[in-house]
Amino acid sequence: MDIIGRREMIHLPEWGGFFIPAKIDTGAFRTAVHCDSYQEKIIDGKACLEVYFTWEEKSNPVVVQFTKFKKRVIKNSFGQTEERYCVRTAIKIGPRTIQSDVTLTNRSGMKYPVLLGRKTIGKKFLVDVSHINLNTFQGFKTSNE
Repeated sequence: MDIIGRREMIHLPEWGGFFIPAKIDTGAFRTAVHCDSYQEKIIDGKACLEVYFTWEEKSNPVVVQFTKFKKRVIKNSFGQTEERYCVRTAIKIGPRTIQSDVTLTNRSGMKYPVLLGRKTIGKKFLVDVSHINLNTFQGFKTSNE
C-alpha cells in the first residue's frame, strides 16, 4: 500500500491536467473534480457530455467529451443533496495510475480543485496526515516534456 500525504499534486492524463492540487478527504465518499461548465449534447445520434476544464488560471479551457457518464445524487459538505455527473477516468498519484469514478462540480470557491474521497483512495493508499506532497515528483512528466 502506497503512502500519500493529506494533500498531493495529481495528474489527470485523459483530461490534460498536470500537477493539479488535490486534497485527500477520508470523510468524503466520492472524488469531486472542478469543471468550469458542462452540457449534454447529441453527437452522431449518441448522448455525449461535453465538459470544460481550466487547469491554469490564464490558459484556454480544455474540452473533454464523454460518451459514458451517469448522474448521481451526492450529499455535499453542507449536507444538501445535489445531482452531479459522474465519469470514470485515470488518476495518477506519483508513479501509480488508478481508475476511479469522479463527480463533476464547480469548486471555484474552494482552495483545491480536486477532492479525493474514500472510494478512490481506499485499500490503495494509506494517508499520512502529517505530510503533504509525498508523491508530487515521483513518476510525473510536465506538459512541456
